[in-house]
Amino acid sequence: MPRKIFSLLFLGLFLLPGCRSGNETIEKQNAEILAEMKKLNHRLDQMDRQLKQIRADRQSAGFQRVPPDRDKLSKIQKLPENPTDQQIVEYIRQIREASIGQNTFSSNDPQIALYERIGPGHLRLLLPYLRNDGYHSPFYLHIVLPKLVGEADKELVRRSLKQYPILIRCVVRHGWLKEMKKEILSLLKQPAATNLPVGEIRNCIPDLVQSPDELKIVTDVYIHNLNGSVLLNGLKKLPGADIRKLVNQAWTETQKNPSHEHAMITRAKDAIRDGSPNIEAVRYLLVLLMTSDNPVIQNFRTQQIAPFLTTRCDFPIYDPPRLREWYGKNADRIIFDPVKNKYTLKQ
Repeated sequence: MPRKIFSLLFLGLFLLPGCRSGNETIEKQNAEILAEMKKLNHRLDQMDRQLKQIRADRQSAGFQRVPPDRDKLSKIQKLPENPTDQQIVEYIRQIREASIGQNTFSSNDPQIALYERIGPGHLRLLLPYLRNDGYHSPFYLHIVLPKLVGEADKELVRRSLKQYPILIRCVVRHGWLKEMKKEILSLLKQPAATNLPVGEIRNCIPDLVQSPDELKIVTDVYIHNLNGSVLLNGLKKLPGADIRKLVNQAWTETQKNPSHEHAMITRAKDAIRDGSPNIEAVRYLLVLLMTSDNPVIQNFRTQQIAPFLTTRCDFPIYDPPRLREWYGKNADRIIFDPVKNKYTLKQ
């Protein structure tokens, strides 16, 4: 589908007035537009290949949703009031074993209550279970972790942050951020910061950043972490943050990983809302709205994109067939009108 769309667009571009007239300015503009469309087409091909592969893998494997086995989990014996280390380890083993094969996870699942019964004071035993070993998901432990960490665990949390970044959740929830600011910033500076649970510090940015060097650390995480967009509202509260520059940098960076569609959509929205004008980001979202033949994917994209674009343009975004025809004729004419504060077509 994408190639059909852009083949029509290419034909229209080559027939634009001036392409054969010797007008170098127009020819240069047309060449730039053509190059941009080729880039978009390449990204779309990558995404379509990935989505087709996912669908093929699921079909070949007979993919089915497997919820928690509540009957098996209900048979796990409760911990005594003052459990020994051995009893806790055995209790965790039983929960993990009862969860094998499960592939859907929710904060309402029974494992949440089961892990909460462990109580604080046993972090040393829990640390090895905070990582995904390929067979057992740490999803539930990550959720309940702040309830399993107490004041007595503070120094162990400080020492373990680098190895177990999810502990940032405990630092924030227990109000230890100022005490451990140095350790948090050091963690954010590492290359592995692209995998940090950055959502945990989203509401703490003003407490974390008081100097240009600290601002640089946090803005780098915003730009390079695929989930970094959650930091944007916090960064907006800092007088030294150049938001327009940041959102456009992040959009450019995210395009290096076009298969991460959710991050691409989020970054495109940031760039359109706070880095305007950004015609390329608008085109990207429009293309997503008209290029999927999978109803589930198309419905998700529509929910994520259409309401956002509705107030920012007057294009036929809720009608994919019409949008495809419209886009083939008008993609190169999209501009931003600062008077209307909308994306519109060049007259």
